[in-house]
Amino acid sequence: MPVIPEITPGPNPNELLVNRLNTNAFIAANPILVTLIPRMRSMTGTGLKLIESDPRPAQVARLIDQTTGNVQQAQDGIQRVDQFQLLLPFDGEVELNDYWEDAFGIRYEVTGILPNNGYERRAEVTRYGTERQPKP
Repeated sequence: MPVIPEITPGPNPNELLVNRLNTNAFIAANPILVTLIPRMRSMTGTGLKLIESDPRPAQVARLIDQTTGNVQQAQDGIQRVDQFQLLLPFDGEVELNDYWEDAFGIRYEVTGILPNNGYERRAEVTRYGTERQPKP
C-alpha cells in the first residue's frame, strides 16, 4: 500500500511569501491609487438604501480589464458597462458595494468579492459610463 504524506492545514509559509511578493510586483508594474468609499445597506420605509461611510485610506492597487466590449441601452442613450478586477495586496481593504471615481469622474463599483487566499485581495468591479471625458 502506498504511503500517503500527511497534509498540513493552511498554506506553506514560503509559498505564501512568494505569492505576496509576486502580487506586489504585479501591482507595482501598473499601479493606481484608489480611495474606496464604503456603502452599507440600510432598510428604509420604502425599501433598501445604500448609505455612504467615511472613505477608506488611499490604497495602491491594480485594475485588470475583463471587458468584452459590452454596451447597454440606457434611458438617456448608450452606456458602456465595463468589467474589471481590482487587485490589492493581501491586507487591502475592500468590501461589496464600495465605489470610487477616477480623475475623469467615471464611477467604479465593487460588485463582487473573490475569496481571500492569504496573498491578495480581489474584487469584481463594474464601470458605468460613456466615453471618458475629463472633469471640468
